[in-house]
Order: sequence, then structure tokens, then C-alpha cells
Amino acid sequence: MKSNTVMSLVQNYIYSVDNGWNYILPTTLKSELEEGKEYFLLDSRKPQHYDSGHIEGAVNIFWLDLFKQENLAKLPTDMEIIICCYVGHTASQIMVLLQMLGFRARVLKFGMGKGPVIGVPVAGWENYGYPVVQG
Repeated sequence: MKSNTVMSLVQNYIYSVDNGWNYILPTTLKSELEEGKEYFLLDSRKPQHYDSGHIEGAVNIFWLDLFKQENLAKLPTDMEIIICCYVGHTASQIMVLLQMLGFRARVLKFGMGKGPVIGVPVAGWENYGYPVVQG
């Protein structure tokens, strides 16, 4: 049985999801950054992947280390956080937890567009030509 506090946080999150599903498209983010809009850019990938290329100004905190007190203390409470990872999956999970903790956060949809596993393309079920059924 989940505690009432956790269930309350979950329900608050679910009922506050906006029409954009808490994502920002890369094209929108680029445009807004060029216009001078300020975000805290959080890159949650492994440091070596961050070092091989990241969005200018992004701060790297590997997702497995993010919820340590000293790292949470680095996050702003007065600015929206945009979370970037490889393809958006990890960032989406982090975003939910950060929102439940009271941070304003969204995910860069599709992340950096690079899967973390070498040799495995970033593609979904249908991209592989696997069968689907309708109805």
C-alpha cells in the first residue's frame, strides 16, 4: 500500500500535465534560447557522452547521481529546468520525480537523438519493419 503522501504527489502530477506533455521540441528550445529565454539546462547523460557534445550552457549531472542531496541543491527553484538525455526516456522519468519534488521541469523531446548503446539505432518497433495489427 502506498502512503497517502506519495499518492497525493502522483495525483497532483497526473492532473497537472499540460497539453504538451511536459516536452519541449528541439526546434522550440533552440528558437527560445536564441531569443534570450533562460532555462537551466540539465544534461543527465554519462560524463563522457556529455564531453563528446552537449548544448551550450548545459550542466551535466548523471541521472543516477541526480537525487543525491548535493546535486539536488545545484538545481534552481526559480527557473524552469529543461532535461536532456540520449533520446528522452531517462529525462522523462527524471522530470516526473523532479516535478513531484516541486521543481518546474520539462524534457527535451528526443534528447540529443543518440542512443547510449553503440550499434543499436534509435528506432521504434515499426522502424524495424516489425508487424503491427490494427483494431
